[in-house]
Amino acid sequence: MFDLRYRGKLCIPSHDALRDMARHDIPPSLVEKIIIDGSDYENGMMGREEIGRSIKKGNFGLFAKLVPSYSYSLDEEVWLIKHVGKRRLKK
Repeated sequence: MFDLRYRGKLCIPSHDALRDMARHDIPPSLVEKIIIDGSDYENGMMGREEIGRSIKKGNFGLFAKLVPSYSYSLDEEVWLIKHVGKRRLKK
């Protein structure tokens, strides 16, 4: 889909992330911007090794959650993009 690396590892979107991107109308180029240019964030629903990245766009906060994983087809450690979302920011 796209050749994106974060902290030296390739980022691969999950089926859920692809569905989220379609539902929220977030193109792959914006996901790249969230991961590369975004700031770290954390919420109570995140797993122990999960990383969250977010940016502000208008009245919304866009975020992506990354989980360390391993790709046997590529034979390397990767980041799995687990979830991509959009939240309305409080004023």
